[in-house]
Amino acid sequence: MEKSEEEKIVIVGGGICGLATALALHRKGLESIVLEKSEKLRATGACIIMQPNGWRALHQLGIASKLRQTALPIQSGHYITVKDGKHTDLLVGNGGECRCLRRSDLMKTLAEELPPNTVRLGCKVVSIKVDANTSAYSILHLHDGTMLMPRVIIGCDGVNSVVASIVGLNSSRHFSTCAIRGVTHYQTLHPFGTAFYLFDKDGVRLGLLPINHNDVYWFLTRKLTSTADSMVSKDQKLIKESTVEAIKGFPNHITEMINNSDVDSLHLTDQMRYRAPWDLLRTKFCKGTVTLAGDALHAMAPFLAQGGSASLEDAVVLARCLSQNMGIALDPTGMKAARAALDQYAKERKMRVFWLSLETFVVGTMHDTSALLVELRSWIILTDQRRSYHLEKLIWRIELD
Repeated sequence: MEKSEEEKIVIVGGGICGLATALALHRKGLESIVLEKSEKLRATGACIIMQPNGWRALHQLGIASKLRQTALPIQSGHYITVKDGKHTDLLVGNGGECRCLRRSDLMKTLAEELPPNTVRLGCKVVSIKVDANTSAYSILHLHDGTMLMPRVIIGCDGVNSVVASIVGLNSSRHFSTCAIRGVTHYQTLHPFGTAFYLFDKDGVRLGLLPINHNDVYWFLTRKLTSTADSMVSKDQKLIKESTVEAIKGFPNHITEMINNSDVDSLHLTDQMRYRAPWDLLRTKFCKGTVTLAGDALHAMAPFLAQGGSASLEDAVVLARCLSQNMGIALDPTGMKAARAALDQYAKERKMRVFWLSLETFVVGTMHDTSALLVELRSWIILTDQRRSYHLEKLIWRIELD
């Protein structure tokens, strides 16, 4: 038997972006509920690299100080070509704050700041009915027969978003590169200090960042072998074995780091998905009072390490736009105000996420091509990072107050 509930704002997806969006709304005095299909909150992947723009968003959310206690600042970067041992300095975080956070720490901190009963676990969305041309509420059906009628639906349901298809975005695509991630614990101090290292050999790239003085997060990218990697991704022992095989010829201390990694932390992504930048230009980002944020909107492979930080930007900007508009009684239902808020959000975010997605697409495409392009790729990354830093200061506002 169906039961109906009226809610002002419903967020679909209880990952980092969903929780951050709920917290940003809470900071602005707006109530929301988060629907998470899993029976518990879970963080996919071990860690997340938080860039300066991400830290500004965390500051606006009121949790930056707490999270800084869990991670060291990354103060330098080094690019090393394994065959000749050549070292090149890398600019880290565009010269601003950069740290490597455990995803579990970030999600726990976000969840702890939310009002009780904000997150509803085990809630799977079955369908969404949207009328973009009238003042009628959208209707959201859950697997248990519950029917929600929110003023606003925010899709934070990741790269395989159900809500994205409602808005009209094409399906995400994938590169022919796979990524392996893990964490290694050192009983005594690890030898990497506060530096980011990137090793490159024959198209295999391994990067590492300290989390704290005893734990190191590492990631490896290489060509995808579809059949084998699909099988390997299901077995963490096989993931470790395939990683050791991929880094033959790397320095001994890197091989030792992989061998000593925590098996439970290992994760292989055999399809590094992205949203085509031209799709973002062609799409309005919203339909009626339904919109998107995070990977559901701008899924981007981790080549620029901006997916998480950009998702936090989305949360802060969306909350500000809703706060500025939904308090104005433009009509009895508040639907016109909601549409105005989402239109403002789309206007502010479109070019920002387009440029980030375009940079990711260019770098990802280069990863899919010959290793002879390594130096050109590195130059483009550095140039794009500097350009992004200045564009960010000129055209992007991240204000809650």
